[in-house]
Amino acid sequence: MARVKYTKENMPKTRQEFQRALKEAIARSNPIDDLLELAVELHDYELEHGMTSADFYPRYQRGEFDDDKMHATMRWAIAYEHFLLVKEQVKDALLREAVWHKELEKSVA
Repeated sequence: MARVKYTKENMPKTRQEFQRALKEAIARSNPIDDLLELAVELHDYELEHGMTSADFYPRYQRGEFDDDKMHATMRWAIAYEHFLLVKEQVKDALLREAVWHKELEKSVA
């Protein structure tokens, strides 16, 4: 995932510096790496709570978890939603690429 980490020593001095750093981080990001990182995060939640994310999420949406665990379950739900979004984006990109190559092969033949 695109990340920019700042300390007192490297804090951007202007808005433009921050925007440039963010654009560079986004350009360096890779959705496949993002998906794998999210999968590892979800796996950790699943091991900790003894259920899959696919089983957890509908229960979360129905409000089946105690309020005292709200913060942890909310982070898990957000990670799962992000995983599903990135997974769909990767799938769409792969399908577009496959179709594009198929169309290219037709036009060359």
